[in-house]
Amino acid sequence: MSKITSIATAVPEYGQNQMQIYDVVRAMHADTPEEERVLRFMYKSSGIEKRYAAVPDFNIENERREILSDNGSGFTTSGLEERLKIYDRVALQLSVEVIKKCLPLNMVAADITHLITVSCTGMQAPGLDLAIVKELKLKSNIYRTSVNFMGCYAAIHGLKHAHYIAAKEPGAKVLVVCVELCTLHFQKDKSIDNITSTVIFGDGAAAVLVEHSDSLRTGWELQNFYSEINFEGIDDMAWKISTDGFLMTLTSKVPEILEKKCSGIMDNALQYYGIAAEAVDGWCVHPGGKKILEAIERGSPVTRAQLEESYAVLREYGNMSSPTVLFVLEKILKKAEEDASVKNIVGMAFGPGLTLETFYLSHA
Repeated sequence: MSKITSIATAVPEYGQNQMQIYDVVRAMHADTPEEERVLRFMYKSSGIEKRYAAVPDFNIENERREILSDNGSGFTTSGLEERLKIYDRVALQLSVEVIKKCLPLNMVAADITHLITVSCTGMQAPGLDLAIVKELKLKSNIYRTSVNFMGCYAAIHGLKHAHYIAAKEPGAKVLVVCVELCTLHFQKDKSIDNITSTVIFGDGAAAVLVEHSDSLRTGWELQNFYSEINFEGIDDMAWKISTDGFLMTLTSKVPEILEKKCSGIMDNALQYYGIAAEAVDGWCVHPGGKKILEAIERGSPVTRAQLEESYAVLREYGNMSSPTVLFVLEKILKKAEEDASVKNIVGMAFGPGLTLETFYLSHA
């Protein structure tokens, strides 16, 4: 078996409240007073108070711009090549920061035996994994792999790989690093997909250290994983590349599908794990958006109180894609430090496909 022995999160330097972002993007996403009224309502009712960005563009008080420019007759946006140059720089900085935060006091970066990088907001070859190896002077023979372009559930996919490795190799120290810079892919065209993406997505990173259960460090046992694909939503959540950045599709049907399907999938997962819903002390649910969390509440036995940490992460950071569920997990684990009754945690995240990934943790 394997266990999570450390977890850490980090955000880029540019933090702004939700309405500061609105003040920047309304010039592009609202042409009439009615459109402006609707857009303001979307921002105010999003359940998000603050988000972080890799670039300064989304706070009107910042004078510098990196992906947006006003040529006097309207805004223009940088092309994909320029955006990915920013990704390469900031993703490495943020990854190094969160890795250093994640490493236990008696462990140095060179002790890492396996590196799993997770991202869907940028890619190149050589990639982020090699940049991290070089920057932190990790072993040149380190095992490394990358989980790319899988969206919001990808952190669980990365954890699954880490679990399989650590469970088989007693000496393994597997580091999973998720970094997403969603705001780099802002689109000025006012399609509903572009507007919705700009309302909810932010930037962030998370790292998790996974070791064999025999490790002397305390932690949470990674018991198992369960996933399902629901092809009913295959066209309703998507992430595609264009010359102007990556394009997000997130339709209003996603909450409807989750409301109908989440209870059955949770039942299947719990049956697979061999535990009852009443035995779950913490629900670690990816806050894809306020409407998604509300759909989970309506469509499953999970209550608003049990989603406290999910709502908190949404409020404080927005949806950061893959790291987000780990931000929720970090909050739950910190809460568990003060509450010894928390023994079982079930996590769930969803993304393109429509794919639902789950995991089961128990206290080691």
